[in-house]
Amino acid sequence: MISDSGEPAARRALARMQQMERLLGRRQSQIRAYLFRDDRWFRDLRPVPTARGFYQSGPERDFIAVLSGPDDLRALSHEFVHASLEHTTARRPLWLEEGVAEFYSTVTPEKDRWLIGRPIEDHIRVLRRADWLSARQLFTVAKASSVYDEANRAGLFYAQSWAVVHLLYTQPGYREHLPAFAELLDDGVPVEEACLRAFRRSASQILNDARQRIFTGALPVAAVDGDPLDAPRVQVDTATEEAIAELALACNKTALATRLYERQQRPIPLGLLALARGDNVEALRYFNQAIAAGAPDSTPYFEAAMLLRDSKQPFEPLLRQAVQRNPHHAEAWFLLGLEAAKREQLEDAIDAYQKATAILPRQANFWHAMALALRRAGRREEAARAALKCRLAAATDAEREMAAALNGFVSLNDPAPPVRQPAVVIPDSWQGLQGDAISDGLLEELVCGDPAVMRIQGVGELRVLRPREIRITGGSRELACGPVNRKVRVGYIRATRELVSVEFVP
Repeated sequence: MISDSGEPAARRALARMQQMERLLGRRQSQIRAYLFRDDRWFRDLRPVPTARGFYQSGPERDFIAVLSGPDDLRALSHEFVHASLEHTTARRPLWLEEGVAEFYSTVTPEKDRWLIGRPIEDHIRVLRRADWLSARQLFTVAKASSVYDEANRAGLFYAQSWAVVHLLYTQPGYREHLPAFAELLDDGVPVEEACLRAFRRSASQILNDARQRIFTGALPVAAVDGDPLDAPRVQVDTATEEAIAELALACNKTALATRLYERQQRPIPLGLLALARGDNVEALRYFNQAIAAGAPDSTPYFEAAMLLRDSKQPFEPLLRQAVQRNPHHAEAWFLLGLEAAKREQLEDAIDAYQKATAILPRQANFWHAMALALRRAGRREEAARAALKCRLAAATDAEREMAAALNGFVSLNDPAPPVRQPAVVIPDSWQGLQGDAISDGLLEELVCGDPAVMRIQGVGELRVLRPREIRITGGSRELACGPVNRKVRVGYIRATRELVSVEFVP
């Protein structure tokens, strides 16, 4: 807990976080929370001008930031739920995630139990005055929707989501079937069908039941047995400039991070600054200094590994040192899996992917790599399940296209592939992401978009889904959008048309 709000407020907030951890279960990642009394920092860090709290994930640790005030414990609890969901469940519909976060935001410890789901008066007032969204409108809201306002939790979407979740968690006839409902969603069943199968009620009927409870005031509070902590066990630190700079960098507030880190003369901050401004040589020099000094943090090991990887130098030992220092570093486990898969050590690759997906189950590219490795290992049913997880985790159009192609590729109706022999033998120097084809052609055009596409005469179109993972040799790593007209040799995944390597041929 980092705070400028004084010791009593910080310890009260920290106690709430520990209570939430005991209630929801231990997390797969470290977390650092900030409680700001003075909004001079918070104003520059928050994602939108009216936000009073936010959650930000990161490779080394996760972050929660909340502005101190009368409702800060509820805001802290809300964001903690988001952090917990990020590391424990597949991607869920937005109404369900926000509704669950609001439902748990009112948690109150009382002797040997927790009281959860106290009525939120602001939501009740909104719901009694406004015209409700239809079931179809509510259950299909996405972050781009006009009714979703992350900064305004007093709005109709948040209120209605809370009301429906409150019903599902506390009403007999619903709460008993919640596990089945969650399992159906995790299997990719649409919300309206999952409602019918789990609750034997249509989505509209569920919405009507929630509305009736709001207008009759029948809002019971759930009681959960537990052993709440009376005092925090973890250190409370003051809000130093270095701690603020770390949060700023995680939030992509590079200008603020630069201003604060420039006052630090330690190698890791200086390396991160150099990395942010694109000076990779200087960044690597600083990270190597930190490594030579035996830095306990995984950051310099991971970042140095990425820089060595980009320059085609050995980097895997540094990744292993990173996960030794932080076993919850999902990206490092994922990259270790890719390296094992390139050596056809499929079981080692699968083990690393499993660690990565256990920490971050919402990363589509993690599931994509796992599905391919499982299929190559002959574990077809598991590959099909991983492909489904990839589809559920997909958050962009590019990821959804990748997942759709993957699901067809690992279909159980297809003949099982050879266990360890790739369709095309690829030399060691051309072991890219996990490609199974190599072709020569003329790169005619790079079409930038989501995803970018390379148009190659004699090959066709190849999609650039994971730019950082592509092996590029024989020329610059940077290409401008538009006509190119250069001879290339490309490696790609035949089934998904994903580009994995490019060699510029003289």
